[in-house]
Amino acid sequence: MTSKTRAGSRGQSSVFTAVIMALAIAAIIAAIAISWPMVKSGFDKNSWAGSMGTYKLDFGAKGGEIYAYAQNGVSAVVNSTPGTVGYCITYNGGDYIYYSCPSNTPSYQG
Repeated sequence: MTSKTRAGSRGQSSVFTAVIMALAIAAIIAAIAISWPMVKSGFDKNSWAGSMGTYKLDFGAKGGEIYAYAQNGVSAVVNSTPGTVGYCITYNGGDYIYYSCPSNTPSYQG
């Protein structure tokens, strides 16, 4: 093998290495670009769930009807059919008032 042949093969292998590295960098950038919205969505979901973990209802009676009051100023009558009050669902089961809010387990008010 002559020195001229060796120099040509070195040039080919360095071009091949550069192409492989460029493809690897492009693949990494594409993976980040594709996965970032999913990561951001996970952060947003956890942030919302954390703020909703403290969300609760207060109850009161007025004029023979039971009212539920949410933290954001929304109030509604609690009926025997499920209804929404703020972010929560309420239901008057007769002896108990059942309600469920985001990030909380279903609860009842005795």
